[in-house]
Amino acid sequence: MRQVEPSHVPAGDTSRLVLVVEDEILIAMEVEAVLLDGGFRVLGPAASVEEALALLTAQPPDAAVLDVNLRGELVSPVAEILRYRSIPFIVTSAHERPDEVAGSAVAGVPHLGKPTSPLRLVAALRALWG
Repeated sequence: MRQVEPSHVPAGDTSRLVLVVEDEILIAMEVEAVLLDGGFRVLGPAASVEEALALLTAQPPDAAVLDVNLRGELVSPVAEILRYRSIPFIVTSAHERPDEVAGSAVAGVPHLGKPTSPLRLVAALRALWG
């Protein structure tokens, strides 16, 4: 997954803080590296709903990247809080229809699937802000 050209980072993206919620440590590390290479700051990664909620309480992000299933625990409570706070997010999940797994909390949000390319991930995040 890697290799995003930092020179293509528009001014302003460097201040965007992105929460990463992913239970697979290698994938979480890769997503974090891609986001840093893309000019974002990273909050987390969080491997559980409890960790993600603690991070949300400590420092609100500008956006989030969520896996749907965290070792059998659905990310729905995190998605619901993000929606309530009007914080945009994307889903990266191997499930074809994440809303069928995690419910309405993730319905209608961009779903990139898993795995996804670094350019697609960075582009999807940038698109959240128009």
